[in-house]
Amino acid sequence: MAAPPDVTPQAGPTSCPANVRETKIAFGYKPQADLATENVIAEVWSLTKTNTALMTVAPVNEDDANDIGKGDEFPTQTFPTNIDTAVTIEKYCSSEFLAWLFCFTTGKATKSGAAGTGFTYAAVPSDPVVNCINLPPFTFAEQIRTPPDSVIDRAGIGFVVNDWTLTMESGPGRANCRVSVNCVGTGKLATPSGLTPWPPVEAEHFLNAAGATINVIGIDYVLAASFISAEFRWNNNVRLPSGLYPGSGTQNGYAIRGRMEYGNRECTLTFVARAAKGSPEYLALIASPQTEGPATIAVNGATIGAGPGKHNFSIASTRAVFSAVVNGDSDGIVTVNCTVRFLKPTTGPYITLSATTTKDAILAL
Repeated sequence: MAAPPDVTPQAGPTSCPANVRETKIAFGYKPQADLATENVIAEVWSLTKTNTALMTVAPVNEDDANDIGKGDEFPTQTFPTNIDTAVTIEKYCSSEFLAWLFCFTTGKATKSGAAGTGFTYAAVPSDPVVNCINLPPFTFAEQIRTPPDSVIDRAGIGFVVNDWTLTMESGPGRANCRVSVNCVGTGKLATPSGLTPWPPVEAEHFLNAAGATINVIGIDYVLAASFISAEFRWNNNVRLPSGLYPGSGTQNGYAIRGRMEYGNRECTLTFVARAAKGSPEYLALIASPQTEGPATIAVNGATIGAGPGKHNFSIASTRAVFSAVVNGDSDGIVTVNCTVRFLKPTTGPYITLSATTTKDAILAL
């Protein structure tokens, strides 16, 4: 009879493959003390996201191919220039995350309310004369497995919010109200992250588009039951090239950015609704003078404590006009695809981004 096969266990790999679902993230809900100083553990929180993309860390190098004096066009050396860091956070909208996003988008916000009734954070565009053009920096950290078995354990220092898109759509589930945020960093890294112990995942209160209020230039789209979808976009147009200057700093021979400043800030609202009799959007567009009025998009969620306050967010402007109205269709229903432009009022903020949540001290307020 043949001998039984050898079933002796083989030695395992020195590092087992990691599932991207093991990723944990944490980032500062308070600003860093300065652009180069990492948030400490007491200043960060851990939330969930829906996209699997990890932080982008891209060291940039140049070579001497075009240098004259070598006798040919072939490179012989490479030289470190700078490090680019970026991260995209895609999430279902929650009151906690939107309060953070609004505050770190503008860097200028006020907080009202008290524990038990929730805190309302109202963010408005900062004044470059009074507040300068620096954006509030935060640390973004990610980890796959805890030390000493970490596959990834790093923190990007000096991140700021560059741009984001908030989307509301028809349909069930959390996906009908979501946001995608692009953040950019100075290039400075801490490896390992130094966040010990890793903060527990924050309990979030998600906001469903079914609880929305939409009123644009006197038209109540909820009352008319005509709303289909909307996108609100904000872009800080961060001045990345000018962040690298003599004395901006280096790490491992690569230049890192010493300032993170916004450029020309932009925001737009586009939405799709069922076409109404008389085409009120088109009439408002072509009126002379052009019809203008307030615009508000808001979503209410769960009641906070005994109420009446609710987890919510609101995007509001006192002066808005239609800049484009185009007919289309959705599921065979005639629609209007509208673009809204916001105008600066004589007094008061250009736009107000607000959210009510139970999380205290966002932006150190």
